[in-house]
Amino acid sequence: MPKLLQELWSSQVATRPDGIAVCWKDETIPFGELDRVSNQLAHTLRGHGCQFGDRVAVLIPNSANALLAILGILKAGCVAVPIDVTAPAAQVIELLHDCRPAMILAARFARTLLDELFCNDYLPFRVGTLEALPIEGEYFATEFTGLCILRESPDAPACGATTHAPALLFCRRGDLACGVNDPASLPVFKALVSAPHRPTVVSHAEVLAFLAARQRLRLTEFDRVAGLPLHSPLAVAEALASLAAGAELHILPPDLLGQPRQLTRFVRAHELTEWLTNHGSLSEVIQSSEIRDGDLPSLKHLLWSGRALSASVLHQLTQQLPLTQFARIAGTDAKFGGQFSVVTSLPEVERFLVAEPQPALLPV
Repeated sequence: MPKLLQELWSSQVATRPDGIAVCWKDETIPFGELDRVSNQLAHTLRGHGCQFGDRVAVLIPNSANALLAILGILKAGCVAVPIDVTAPAAQVIELLHDCRPAMILAARFARTLLDELFCNDYLPFRVGTLEALPIEGEYFATEFTGLCILRESPDAPACGATTHAPALLFCRRGDLACGVNDPASLPVFKALVSAPHRPTVVSHAEVLAFLAARQRLRLTEFDRVAGLPLHSPLAVAEALASLAAGAELHILPPDLLGQPRQLTRFVRAHELTEWLTNHGSLSEVIQSSEIRDGDLPSLKHLLWSGRALSASVLHQLTQQLPLTQFARIAGTDAKFGGQFSVVTSLPEVERFLVAEPQPALLPV
């Protein structure tokens, strides 16, 4: 039984090093390469002064590099702090002040934001990048690049973390503000879903507990998975679940977010077997009428976080996607609590549909 998150995919590396771990646009990353590069990043962070328990911020849009950054930080024994780079600059800067990272791993996308940070800040923030070329702003320059990372040892460094050590820190609340009030589903287990407003640390043990409970919807090496952007606890946990099972993790390009038709076409084209989304995105997809009757035949599990859909909308989805099991993750007031609810059968949905008023989507 793994005691640290970075141990979750070690068996896949040992037995299937050439198996596909991550699909990103036209690239595929095998388990062996994912392991090697994340090890090299861990050595790079150590070599640039990051010590066990230090926080390392990730200012990278949703991509393979964002995932590599999180994995490398964990292997260095540090705490990964994924931050939504699409948030307002003032909010991102405030979050960086709150978490006081020892290092920022940034993409070129964040150059203007970092210039604003360094222009007005006396804190000793340091910056590195996984991109091949350095990022040079008016007030800062990167200490290392992706080419520097690839010169480091491919072997895993000694981590020093324990199962109750901090692993992740999240600074923004997700979209899980509502309680568990979904009549068309049954509570199954507690799940790791969102962080409170203040920066909150999640331990290796908490994420491992989520993954153990999540086995109700089991993944295998034959699955193809896509989830939410990697700056929420649930999204990171879903990515780790995919790696642990040996499934293919298909990372959504950022420009698909908020584009329901393109998002549905991505699910269809990649023949996903599990799709994790949120209430807002799922509502937009339904309203776009992009899903057809008998559509997405490979999709076994459709999970969404946040608010409940009406029973009539669930009824519509079960008719359009007859081979798919639906599950909702709804937040509670617990630190990382949430109810994972599975729609168990069509008759159950129809029973609640009888007593329901005119069908309507809940507001996003």
